[in-house]
Amino acid sequence: MKKWMVISVIIVVIGGAIAWFLLGKKDEPQDVAVAAQTTVQKGKLEVKVSGSGSVTAKTDQDVTAENTILKVDSVSVVPGNTVDKGATLVTFKNGDVVTAPYGGEIVSVSVKSGSGASQGTILLRMEDEDGFISPITRGNSSSDMEVGGSSLTVDTVSVKEGDVVKKFSTLVTFTDGSIIQAPVAGTITSLSVASGDSVPTTETVAHITNFSTLQTTISVDELDISKVKEGQTAEITASAFEDETFNGKVMNVASAGTSNNGVSSFDVTIQITEPKGLKIGMSTEASILIESKENALYVPVEAVYTNGDEKYVIVPESSGKSTQSQSQNKVTVKTGISNDTYVEITSGLAEGDTVQIPRVQSSGNSSQEPMMMPGGGDFPNGNFPGGPSGDFGGRNGGGPPSGSGQGGN
Repeated sequence: MKKWMVISVIIVVIGGAIAWFLLGKKDEPQDVAVAAQTTVQKGKLEVKVSGSGSVTAKTDQDVTAENTILKVDSVSVVPGNTVDKGATLVTFKNGDVVTAPYGGEIVSVSVKSGSGASQGTILLRMEDEDGFISPITRGNSSSDMEVGGSSLTVDTVSVKEGDVVKKFSTLVTFTDGSIIQAPVAGTITSLSVASGDSVPTTETVAHITNFSTLQTTISVDELDISKVKEGQTAEITASAFEDETFNGKVMNVASAGTSNNGVSSFDVTIQITEPKGLKIGMSTEASILIESKENALYVPVEAVYTNGDEKYVIVPESSGKSTQSQSQNKVTVKTGISNDTYVEITSGLAEGDTVQIPRVQSSGNSSQEPMMMPGGGDFPNGNFPGGPSGDFGGRNGGGPPSGSGQGGN
C-alpha cells in the first residue's frame, strides 16, 4: 500500500511539471520579425501643418467717443495762399478752429464746407520756408488739443443693439454737431449711451462684431512655423460639424511665439472662406497645405532606411532590383517631400515595384503593426544595416495621398 502511494505521488508530480511546462510555453510571447510588402504608388502627395484653435470674428471693435466726426463749416484758404503762423485754416460747425502751426504756403486742400473729418483726418498740406511739406490734420484744432478731460452730450442715438450697420453709418449725434460713425460694417452687439447722456471722449459707446467674416487662430510648433506663409490654403474642421470641411486662407503668421515647458509655439490666423453655420467660440482643427506634388512616386515612410547619408529600401530578391552590395536586396533611393505617412521617391524605384516594410508578429498577440526602427539600428532578426529613417514625417500632417495611388497596403 505504501509503495502504491509513493508511485501515485511521483506520477502527480511529473504530470504537474509537464502541464506547467506546456502552459508556460503556450503563454510565453514569441516575437518573430516578418517583412510585409507594399508597392510603389503614384499620385498626389501633400505636406501639411496642423493645429487646433477656435472661431473668432475678424472684425470685433469698440467704438469710443474719441472717434467723433466733425462737420466742416468753412475753409479759409486755397492752394497757393501764403499764411502766417496762427492764421485760421478750417472752421468746424461746432466752433472748433484749425490754425496754421507755422508760416508757409498752402500746397493742397482736402476738405470743403459740409464734409466730415474724424480725428487725424488730413485737412490740407503746407510747405514751410525750408521747402518741407507736411499734413495739417483735425488734431491741430483748438478743442482737440484739450480733449483730455472733456466730454460730449448725446443728442440722438440712431441705432439699437442687434442692428446690422454699414461702414460709415451714423451711430450717435452730439449736441456740438459732431457725430460717431461706424468704423466697420457689422452688428451692434452693445450700446451704452442714450439721448442726453454726458459722455467722456475716452468712453466706449458701442461695440461692433461682424459675424459674416470669421477666422480661426491655431497654434503651430516652432519646428514647423518657418514653413507657414501668408496666402497658403487650409482645410478646417469643427467639432460641431463632424462631417463638414471648411476652406480657409492664412492671413497672418505671428512674429513672436509663446513658450510652454521649453517649447515655443506661434499663432497662425486663418480666415474662413465660407463660415456657413460656424459660430464664434467653436473649437476647430486646421491643416495648412505647405507643399503638394502631382504624379509623385511614394512609399510608406517606414519602408525607407537610412545609413549615414545613404537612403535605401529593401526589395524581395525576386524583384530583380537588387544592387551588388552586402545585402543583395538593398536598393539605394533618393527622396523628395514627405509627410507623417508617405515619402516621395525621386529615383531608384518605379511605379509598381515591390518593397518590404518591417513588421512584428507575436504569437501572444495576433495583430501586426509597423515597427519604426531608429536610424543606425539593425533590421529585426536580420543583417540589414540602418533602420527606417526618422527624417520623414515629424510634425507635418498628411493622410493618404490623393490621386491614382492608394497608399501602402
